[in-house]
Amino acid sequence: MSNYWITTEATADFPESLMKEDFAIIPMSYTVKGEFFDGADKKLTPKQFYDACREAKTAADLPTTSMITAYQAEEFFRPILAAGNDIIHIGFSSALSGTFEQLKMAEKSLSAEFPDRRITVIDSKTACFIEGLAAYYTLLKRDEGASYDECVAFVERILPHCAGFFTIDDIGHLQRTGRVGKAEAFIGGTLHIKPVLTVDDDGKLIPFAKVISRKKALRFLVEMMRKKMLPQSEQKLVAIGHADAYDDAVALEKTVREEFGVENTVIFDVGTVIGTHVGAGMVALIFLAEDRNYR
Repeated sequence: MSNYWITTEATADFPESLMKEDFAIIPMSYTVKGEFFDGADKKLTPKQFYDACREAKTAADLPTTSMITAYQAEEFFRPILAAGNDIIHIGFSSALSGTFEQLKMAEKSLSAEFPDRRITVIDSKTACFIEGLAAYYTLLKRDEGASYDECVAFVERILPHCAGFFTIDDIGHLQRTGRVGKAEAFIGGTLHIKPVLTVDDDGKLIPFAKVISRKKALRFLVEMMRKKMLPQSEQKLVAIGHADAYDDAVALEKTVREEFGVENTVIFDVGTVIGTHVGAGMVALIFLAEDRNYR
């Protein structure tokens, strides 16, 4: 057992199958059709949540999420520090949410409250299991015996190489959430265009390609991996995420295993926070890359 914890947020969409000791995830709340869910004791199944996304016809019908407050972060971190542990927290992109600023406020407050303990909050400048992948590799580093300072430095080194590419099934959902304009959404829906997105070095969600047909969009993800991936020997885990699109995720996993010789893969559910913004049908391919440059 280590003397420091690795933590992250629900935005990391970290799969239950990869959970380890001395690791914890801050839950995030959301509201669906006026009903509040705390994301911990009370939550919807992925199927229930994405059905609600599909049923939404206007922006007012969409699920909404709430950022983590400094108070909530303090309440989450305090018992870990009080038990004599230090904390390295890998946080959701500051470019996508005010949560990171709230976490830094909690860090400052708790550092004063626990002067003998250390807490470091790091901006992942990313989201979904790209954020989670950084946590996964950091956990491996810690369990190899790395010190606290070594792990903090490791997070900073690994984050620029944690990359992912996403395809969205319903461009209309992006329009309803303000990601694209109405005309662009109409044309996309008419021509069956499937947008491809990534998170850039600044932590922003960037639509950078449009592919006609779902099949071609999934193939595009594979080709982006081929173009950007670090050597197969360095890929300790490749992750395929889906927003209630399990069959597509399974097919993508099969292709990745066959074409790249990757043995350690995981399929995960895209959670409610990310799902609120991308909608049902999103599929993601996440791996270690040379960089996050999508051009």
